Amino acid sequence: MNFFSTTESRLYFSNQKSKMQSEINSLDDNEIVNCNFEEWKEYLYSKYSVAPITLFEESTEKSFREKTIKKYNSFHRFNRHEPEYYNIAGYCITFKIYYNGNPDLFELRPSSFILDRFSSIEFQSPFNDKCGYFTLERDYTKEELLNDKSESSPEMVQNQFENYFKNYREMIKNVNKEAEIFNSSLKDQAEQMLTKRKEKASTFALLSQKLEIPINLSTNAPNITPIPLVKISRTPPKKPITKHNSMEYLIKDIDYKNINKIITMSGTTMEKTARTYYLNNEEELRDHLLATLNTHYENATGETFRKIGKTDILIEFENKAAFIGECKIWHGITQFNEAIQQLCNYSTWRDGKVSLVVFNKKNKNFQGILKVVKDWIDSSTKSYSMVLPNVWQCKFYRSDMQVEIDLNIAVFDLYVDESQFKDIRKNNN
Repeated sequence: MNFFSTTESRLYFSNQKSKMQSEINSLDDNEIVNCNFEEWKEYLYSKYSVAPITLFEESTEKSFREKTIKKYNSFHRFNRHEPEYYNIAGYCITFKIYYNGNPDLFELRPSSFILDRFSSIEFQSPFNDKCGYFTLERDYTKEELLNDKSESSPEMVQNQFENYFKNYREMIKNVNKEAEIFNSSLKDQAEQMLTKRKEKASTFALLSQKLEIPINLSTNAPNITPIPLVKISRTPPKKPITKHNSMEYLIKDIDYKNINKIITMSGTTMEKTARTYYLNNEEELRDHLLATLNTHYENATGETFRKIGKTDILIEFENKAAFIGECKIWHGITQFNEAIQQLCNYSTWRDGKVSLVVFNKKNKNFQGILKVVKDWIDSSTKSYSMVLPNVWQCKFYRSDMQVEIDLNIAVFDLYVDESQFKDIRKNNN
């Protein structure tokens, strides 16, 4: 294995930082709003800090074996008939050096480096409570080890190894220094990332605690199969444990769509028999919708007080609103705007799914009304989809609460040309 040459250290530490950023970004709004920053900083530090290399040179093991050594033949330069290399009997001494720390550091090329080749014959990473190790080899001829110089062979071998290994120590010192610099700023970087992620979630912080609420479908609902609904419990992350605030409630998207589908079906039926309904006022029209909803859901009530004024349709769970709907007669775009504002005033930040139902009773040009409503939707909502030519599902931004809510708008035509028939109800009045 070649040391200190695979990856530039700055790229490695930058990647560590990116991994930490990705984990923080993956936290959902509920986790980041409720997490304990100190606990998370400790957790992130333990996960992404890079342990410097610690050498245990006092425990270095040496092993000795015979080896055939290839030596360069200097006569080859003067006589090409001479072999370039020749083999002689020799010995190999292996130095097994134990270490602890992050083995990745051996692959990094630090910003300060020595121009040399660093390699290991065998390399083992630390495992559980065991240290890692790497081996270096030095070759000697018989004559080198059995020379008669004043320096003994053991001292010569150790001194030569020390001289050879000093560059390894220097490179380990360099990568350790960069690891320590990275580690020293890691908690501060983690706090900055956590803070930034929390700021990003702040727009939805009040909504982040919502859980889906079980609205019980009636068993005799005539047109839709009952859906088993349960409150969702949020599983906290393992490290560290997120402490959640008290639960709030929100209906599932599937229930919200189902409620609007029931209203649309009911309104369409009313359009087809407009003569039956065109004399009804807002409250009476509301009662027709409530009667239909009550065949599907429990707890549908009318004229229930909320925050400001009254709302026309409310489905409630544990004294908290699950659905708010408003019924209005079309009197122009100004009153339409007021109805939207009234719907928002009735709701609180918890009510993220609302609906406005508009009935036309006086205007012959129903297509003109649809165009006016469509123009308002184009200019006033963040996005929308057209469910039917007279029904829109919108994303509406409430600047007062700084939240985005689901707003369903349905417009139904109950206009009747009274000159074409005689309504005995008028005579009775």
